Amino acid sequence: MKYLLILGTAVALLLTSACKKDSYPSAADFIGDITGTYEGNFVKNGIIDQDSAIAEVIQVDGGQVQIHCYNGNYDTTFNMDVYYNNDSIMVCATGDTFEGMYGHMKGDSHMGDMMDGQNEWTHHMGDEHDSGDMHFGGFNMSLHSFGYTFQDGIGDSTQEIVFNGVRKN
Repeated sequence: MKYLLILGTAVALLLTSACKKDSYPSAADFIGDITGTYEGNFVKNGIIDQDSAIAEVIQVDGGQVQIHCYNGNYDTTFNMDVYYNNDSIMVCATGDTFEGMYGHMKGDSHMGDMMDGQNEWTHHMGDEHDSGDMHFGGFNMSLHSFGYTFQDGIGDSTQEIVFNGVRKN
C-alpha cells in the first residue's frame, strides 16, 4: 500500500510537471520588445508613399496589442493577438474581425496543449486556422521591425497597402 502511494504521488508529480505550459516562450514575455513607435513607409501598388508613416504599438492585454498606423494619407487603428514564433512575434486578428476574415470563430485559448516542436504560433495555426488562411504581418525582433499588409477596399477592387517600419523607441 505504501509502495502504491509513493508510486501514485511520483506519477502525479511527473504528469503535472510535464503539462506545465510555462516552459514554452510566450509573446507576452516579449511585449516590451515590440511595443513602441515604428517609423517607415506605406507602399501601395508598388509605389512608396513619400509621406513617412508611423505605427504606434501599445499593449492592451497580456497577449494583445493595439496598433495605430498612420501618415497624411492613411490612418487606422486595430487590435491584434500576438504569438511567439522564434525570432518573431506574429499577429492575428481578434474577435469579430477574426470571424469576418476567416469565416469561423476563434476557439477558447487553444483547444489542446502544445506538442513537442510547436511554439505559440504553430500551435495557433494548427488549432485556429484552416490550411490556406492568410496572415498579414508581424514583428521581427532581431531587426526591431514591424510589417503589415492592409487589405484596402472590397471585393475585386481590394488593394494592398503595406507598412514596413523600424522601431525608434
